Amino acid sequence: MRETGHSLLELLFAVALLLFLMALGLPGLRAYSSEAHILGAANVFHQEFRKARSNAITTNRQTAIRFEETAAGPCVSVYEDGNRNGVLSVDIARGVDRRVSGPRLLVPGAPSVRIAIHPGTPEPPPGRGVLDTRDPIRFGRAEMVSFTPLGGATPGTFYLAGDGVQAAIRVVGESGRIRLLIYRKKWSER
Repeated sequence: MRETGHSLLELLFAVALLLFLMALGLPGLRAYSSEAHILGAANVFHQEFRKARSNAITTNRQTAIRFEETAAGPCVSVYEDGNRNGVLSVDIARGVDRRVSGPRLLVPGAPSVRIAIHPGTPEPPPGRGVLDTRDPIRFGRAEMVSFTPLGGATPGTFYLAGDGVQAAIRVVGESGRIRLLIYRKKWSER
């Protein structure tokens, strides 16, 4: 009888080859994981914007998402117009425009995703410059995006940063369209 099998050297070579192939695939897996995290977080905010727009249309009242700074950290609240002149910071302070939800902590939900802009990120089209990293929430001085009963909105952009990936949730003014853009070497719409 003759016994057959593999030598220790053959086994070590097979394991080394397997580790080498795994190492080649790891960067791609990390990039995919990072993009999946930022897409998941961006979709949560995208849906919040869509829900506020839908509320404005169905209730026939202007609805706004307001980004607020609290002792617990950055928060987001949704307000509804109470006197038919739009959601205004003055009316919120007076209690005329009422809060319909929030404040909720403004957390992306994925550990590797944050509300930020990577240094050197170019502006989304049609922009031609580089984004200023100091302001990832760009909806005017009131830090509020308002949706009208006719579907229009306050234009602006909300930025999320992940490991090597940048996301932008952009609200287009007159149409109220909400766009989700991802930047990894170039901007693309999702």
